[in-house]
Amino acid sequence: MEFAEIILENRPSPFWNILKQIGVDKAVGVLPRSYKDWRQQLEENPWDYGPLMRYKNMLEDNGLKLVAIEDNPPMDGIRYGIQDLKEEQLEYVSHMLENMGKLGIKLWSYSWMAGFGWSRTHTHIKGDNGEFVSGFNIKDIENAPPPKLGKISADKLWNNLKDFLEYILPIIEKYDIKIAMHPDDPPIEEYRGVARIMNSIENYDRYLNLVKSENIGITFCQGNFALMIDDIPGAIRHFNKRIFFVHFRDVKGNKYNFVETLIGKGKTDLVEVIKAYIDINFNGILRVDHTPTLEGDIEFYPGYSYLGRVYSIGYIKGLYEALKHG
Repeated sequence: MEFAEIILENRPSPFWNILKQIGVDKAVGVLPRSYKDWRQQLEENPWDYGPLMRYKNMLEDNGLKLVAIEDNPPMDGIRYGIQDLKEEQLEYVSHMLENMGKLGIKLWSYSWMAGFGWSRTHTHIKGDNGEFVSGFNIKDIENAPPPKLGKISADKLWNNLKDFLEYILPIIEKYDIKIAMHPDDPPIEEYRGVARIMNSIENYDRYLNLVKSENIGITFCQGNFALMIDDIPGAIRHFNKRIFFVHFRDVKGNKYNFVETLIGKGKTDLVEVIKAYIDINFNGILRVDHTPTLEGDIEFYPGYSYLGRVYSIGYIKGLYEALKHG
């Protein structure tokens, strides 16, 4: 198991030094949209070789090895299957993957949420001890319109996903890049008229069999899987080596109405979760995710604060070391 942390800043920060001080020296990156060299901003996209290379070098010059990209170029033309837009965006994704391969970045976390990404309808709920947490209530979106590209059915999403995987398969196998599908967040049946398909164990099994490759796997976001099923350890053992990347977080509630929680305060038995990762000899990347904002904390945006992430990293590392050697 490799502990890493997502880097959202576009330049070195004191948080990077804190990560190294607590034993985390690997980084999960986003595409460097705000890190463009002004001389090249008209010539290169964030997923092109130059920006990715400079971003990787900036992290590694400051002691953090870039091991994954958790971000993507525009992809809704691909998800919706809009022909002209799809062809352009497939080029974006293929260039990104090729450049990742050339730079030795071997993991891409992506999603199949069309029209909208992950969503919360509440960003600053007061938790039990005064910390701020985020949450979702489906009643808040009952009257919300569909996205600009409109509605789309589950069948079309499945067909477009299969086409996409077939298109990128030669690239990811050539460069030995693992791609890890993030769940729909929240994992409801549809969101504002748009179908969701990455929202159950059965659908993940279907996904893993669409196009057969050991390079196609899962971002096991525990918060989302906890809203799909009650047995998280069982799901970990079920997917086993197809779990490439873990988001370690927890929630209270159900997929229609939930809040995120401090590690150890949610609905999941985290001792049994760690035991399951040890049982399958998980050797992928794990990071904390969507942590509460504590008093006096520096919040990058809701769910990504400094103290909350440091607390969670310490909690998980302590639990893992105790159970691994206990």
